[in-house]
Amino acid sequence: MKLSELRIASLEFALSATLPLGVWLVLLSPEAFSGESFLRSAGAFLSYAFTDAEVSPSERVRYILLAVLPAMLVLLSVVTWRQASLKGRCEFWCIYLGWVATVIALALFYWPSAIACAMAMYHAGKRPAD
Repeated sequence: MKLSELRIASLEFALSATLPLGVWLVLLSPEAFSGESFLRSAGAFLSYAFTDAEVSPSERVRYILLAVLPAMLVLLSVVTWRQASLKGRCEFWCIYLGWVATVIALALFYWPSAIACAMAMYHAGKRPAD
């Protein structure tokens, strides 16, 4: 079975989302010696990252971008997979969001995610071979 270009793009978007999701998993997990539950530790970290006055504005922007990036990439993965199922083409806004996600990944220095996202954009933008 040959995968269409949009299905390949969808898989590459999903692959590029794994690094930021892994970073969130590490950030939200409790420390080994704390003895806290996962939910309590995650809540404490999220409260610190988004509401604490000690967090600098640049660090807060980094956490916001880190929250937006995997959501965008998963959304792009689902949309491109759906477009492939409908035998459609990737819409302009989809390609635009892919470039925005690539730039965010580069700004966060997540090079593997940026490379996978750029490859997904290449596959999403290709015209189907007739």
